[in-house]
Amino acid sequence: MRLAGTERDGPDRTAAAGLILGVICLMGPAGSARAQESRPSDEALRSLQERGRAVFLYLQAVEKAGELLKKHASEGVTPDRTVIIPDRDGWQVVFLKDLTKVSTPTGPKKGMVLVAESTFSPDAGELGNLTIMEPPHTAPATAQSYARALDQAESATVSRPDAGDPFEDAVVREKDATFTVYLISHHGEDGGAGGQAGAPAGSVRFGRDFVIRLAASGRQVLSVEPLHSNATSVPRGPRAAGQPTLHAHEKGDLPFPTDVALVLRHPTLAPHLVLTPRFMFRIDSEGVVTWLGPNTLPQPSRSGEAP
Repeated sequence: MRLAGTERDGPDRTAAAGLILGVICLMGPAGSARAQESRPSDEALRSLQERGRAVFLYLQAVEKAGELLKKHASEGVTPDRTVIIPDRDGWQVVFLKDLTKVSTPTGPKKGMVLVAESTFSPDAGELGNLTIMEPPHTAPATAQSYARALDQAESATVSRPDAGDPFEDAVVREKDATFTVYLISHHGEDGGAGGQAGAPAGSVRFGRDFVIRLAASGRQVLSVEPLHSNATSVPRGPRAAGQPTLHAHEKGDLPFPTDVALVLRHPTLAPHLVLTPRFMFRIDSEGVVTWLGPNTLPQPSRSGEAP
């Protein structure tokens, strides 16, 4: 088995021989009894899979919503925010317009209005019909709080050098009613602005992503944390059957939800290996995360040279 090549947004920090050794390790037993005791719990892996899938579905729904709007471009629906609200009876897709951003002869108006809506089936990955509000009316409070959370999360990262436009984000409402936003910056990808920091064309970049936590109102940012401390570009190109792709983390014990979301979005990357400082994992095309054992590869030096 041979690993697909990867490119770093910075110095290459893993010896090729070490990577091959790592793959050989992955083909053997999962590790000693001591390693088994320290392994992540099944519950932790299930939670990671569920959150990664939630992020993927949110991003997929927003993408499909954009396509739906293009089909109805002649009908003058011009929202400035699309929000996806998961529900037991089906996911709601709401298209909002913030009137405070609209200039009028008498000055900006107040409030956020609902201009259109649809539904999304997470099982089928498809949207329903577009319903246009005539006239637009005040958006439901839940939709407004989701939109505020996204606005605040984007404002909290806009000035960071490792973020920037274009980006996409997904918002999750937690059981305690607070919000968690996952933001992925695509700044500099495919030869765009950002130059050397970008991902080569035909590749997927793991990195430049953030998790932002907000209060239940959606108005107060509680924390902003980068997920990956490094960025790795993984080619999507053809590979031999069963040949894995991979990227490595410099911190943390587990893959990130955005890792799972990106593999679900780009299933040709699977099987995809994630090497954390302590462990090795595999993500398959269905987003299932499997613990493979301890990471026995030498840790990179701070200078960026392979040991």
